[in-house]
Amino acid sequence: MKDIETRLKTKGVRPDDFRAVCSVLLSKGFLSRADGGDSTRLYDIAARCEAELSEYLGFAFPVVLINTLRPPHFRVVPSHHRDIGLVEPDDDLEMRREVKQSVAQSLAAVLIALRMLYDEQLLEKKIDVSGRISIKLTELALFMNTTLGIGLPPTRTDQRALFMKLKKHGALDMRIEALGDEDAVIVIRPEILTLVLEQNVRAAQAAFEACSEDPTKEPDHSAAEVPVEAPSAQIITLERTDRGQAGRT
Repeated sequence: MKDIETRLKTKGVRPDDFRAVCSVLLSKGFLSRADGGDSTRLYDIAARCEAELSEYLGFAFPVVLINTLRPPHFRVVPSHHRDIGLVEPDDDLEMRREVKQSVAQSLAAVLIALRMLYDEQLLEKKIDVSGRISIKLTELALFMNTTLGIGLPPTRTDQRALFMKLKKHGALDMRIEALGDEDAVIVIRPEILTLVLEQNVRAAQAAFEACSEDPTKEPDHSAAEVPVEAPSAQIITLERTDRGQAGRT
């Protein structure tokens, strides 16, 4: 740490600012310049001391620091490196901690759905200048039901917990208090591309297609998980619900 402190001093980075950047990355999992205010200031500081951040976080925690320039943001993901005494990386990143099972199942499905919807809208060039895409909450719910066979949590409390989690990890922006509104709009952030990778989507689609072909077959719980070498947080495995006669129009 002495070497890191010396390098930070050379770069004009105060220890308090370095700690603040680490705190945001470890509590939220990401730091985006586009969020404005203090986030912009901390992002610029992080960009100046990226090497020191990566070295410190990689040494002190089982995480890897990822720097994406478009849009400019940092994200920490599990390194999958395990030493004696270390807890599960996913727990460190709070991807599952203190989340009810019903919320956890929907969380995985929503992340996959958001990435699929983002890709779809991107192809149709329905994005704003910052790379964000706006859709109605009802569109997301319908897409999840018809494409993945999984719905949003049934209670308002669980829905609130779910969307607060999604906001925290930079997947979307929305007014949480608007959850009961039929016209509620969610904004899918471009940072979803570093949270849910393309291979995660392909694996989830394959798992659901296999279940659709043979409803009696148990889903392959390994199919929707990220490979060990992939630089992304592990996607929670999904449990498929009965889709009935639903079909996407």
